[in-house]
Amino acid sequence: MTQKILYLASRSPRRLQLLKEICKELDIVVRKFDEKNLKSMKDVEKIGNEETPTKYVTRVAMDKAIFSTNKLIKTTEGIKPIICGDTIVCLGDKIFLKPRSRSNVVEMLTQLSNQQHKVITSIVLSTPNPKQNNSFIFHQITSTTSVWFSEIPRSWIIEYSKTDEPIDKSGSYGIQGRASIFIKKISGSYSSVVGLPIHETYLLLSKHLF
Repeated sequence: MTQKILYLASRSPRRLQLLKEICKELDIVVRKFDEKNLKSMKDVEKIGNEETPTKYVTRVAMDKAIFSTNKLIKTTEGIKPIICGDTIVCLGDKIFLKPRSRSNVVEMLTQLSNQQHKVITSIVLSTPNPKQNNSFIFHQITSTTSVWFSEIPRSWIIEYSKTDEPIDKSGSYGIQGRASIFIKKISGSYSSVVGLPIHETYLLLSKHLF
């Protein structure tokens, strides 16, 4: 039997690693589409005032999926299933994405210190539409996990901001990284905080792809 191909439209090595754990029967091909001009991901400070964090992340994840499928249609690689996602950290209604600078790292972690926040990950699976050529059907799941930080010393935050670890992570930290020493409790999916809710993604793939 020919192994099914699943395209992963993501730059996250953590998402790829998690996906491989649950998709051993799939041939996963990383296809990194350039999303820098995706309008929905800009001006999050303004957007956050107009919609909830959950609505924001589900919308951006879907925009990424539509963007990626349209890009794939224009290639010679054929119409294949694509999975992509988006993860944000939020403190109340304030959305934290990836830091833009070292000072932004300090600012974010200072606000998250000794607080409960939420990590929201939305995953979209795009599957070829059998009834219409060059079109896709979109399936989406969203997972929310609560994370409690103890107090993080400012001196530690400053030293941490000088490393490369927080730069590509929403909220300026990874639950599997150095900041984990200050996480005293989580409620929800650990893997979702890493970048891919394993259980929910498995159910999504089982229902629409396997």
